[in-house]
Amino acid sequence: MHVELVVQQAVSKPRSKLFPVLAFLLMACYGIMTLVVIEQGHVIQSQRNLILQLFQDSSQLSALKSQEATQRALDKERAEAKAKTKGSHSSAQAAPQAQTSQARNQSQKVLARHSQNQTSKMEKQPLQAVDKVDRRRFPSQI
Repeated sequence: MHVELVVQQAVSKPRSKLFPVLAFLLMACYGIMTLVVIEQGHVIQSQRNLILQLFQDSSQLSALKSQEATQRALDKERAEAKAKTKGSHSSAQAAPQAQTSQARNQSQKVLARHSQNQTSKMEKQPLQAVDKVDRRRFPSQI
C-alpha cells in the first residue's frame, strides 16, 4: 500500500475590485455627515439667537403694558381727583394738594402690585409628575 500526501498550495484570494469604490463611498459618507452636523450646529445657534430675541421682545412688551396700565391708573385717579375738586371747589387749596399726593401714593402702590404680578407670571411652571429633569431645558443654558 502506497499513500501519497498531497498538499495544496495556499491560494491567496485576489482583492475585490469593489474595495476602492467602497472606501471612496465610506469617505464621502463621512464627509457629508460632517457637513450635516456642522449645518445642524448653525441651525441650533440661530434658533438660540431667535429665542433670546423673542424673550427680549416679550419682556419689553410686558414692560410697555405695565407702563400703560400704570398710566391709565394715574389718569383715572387724576380724573377722579379733578371731579372731586370741582365738586368741592369752595374747600381750601391744601385739600387738592393732599389729594394729588394721595393719588401719587396710590399710583405707586398700584405700580408695585402690578410689578409683583408681572414677576409672579414669569415664574417657571411646575414640573409634571411624568417630566424628568433635563438640564437642557433651563434658560441659563441657552
